Amino acid sequence: MTEQDFDRFSAVMLGVAENFGQSLSPQGLLIRFKALADHGIAEVERAAMSIIMCRKYTSMPTVADFLEHLGGGSAEDKAEVEAGKVLTAISTYGGYASLVFDDPVTQAVIVQAYGGWVQLCEECGKEEPTKWFRKEFAKTWAAYSRQGVRQYGYLPGRIEIGNSASGWVDYVPKPQLVGDPAKARAVLESGKSVLALAEGPENMRGEARAVSELLTCVVREK
Repeated sequence: MTEQDFDRFSAVMLGVAENFGQSLSPQGLLIRFKALADHGIAEVERAAMSIIMCRKYTSMPTVADFLEHLGGGSAEDKAEVEAGKVLTAISTYGGYASLVFDDPVTQAVIVQAYGGWVQLCEECGKEEPTKWFRKEFAKTWAAYSRQGVRQYGYLPGRIEIGNSASGWVDYVPKPQLVGDPAKARAVLESGKSVLALAEGPENMRGEARAVSELLTCVVREK
């Protein structure tokens, strides 16, 4: 949004506040405008309509509420979608393939909550039945999403980990893209960029060895 959108933005926010029986101060309007400035006014209007139609609480929706709906729905809704995506990837690729998901939050959950892709594949359906996995994964995903926890790069599979540990770095298969291919490539490239900044360009060629444990970088977005 630009400064020219402020009047339109104010009308939207005041309408939302009225819907929930609340009011907004000039300072409250300004801080919300700044916080949502990266999004277009049309997007904010759609998010406002979504909130009005779905939200059951009577308190004024926060900026975080708007960000959830700007992203295509509530965190819980998206979490269910991501849990299903992971289950499909398990049945399609198993723990032997290396993967990159199109959502960095999903990758963060897999690594931090389940110990990585291989470990998750071993637990799901055995130690943790599919029904409960879906429930727990979605719950964790929603929490990570709200806290801005992201994991870029990709998730090494059993073949890559074994070959890298044996020094066969030239026999490491490319990771499979899960979800939207363009978004998955962006997640992959973001991981490489962060690694380059952390280790220096001279170490990029040996990235596969680092991946034997985790060739990813956790980023907490602020």
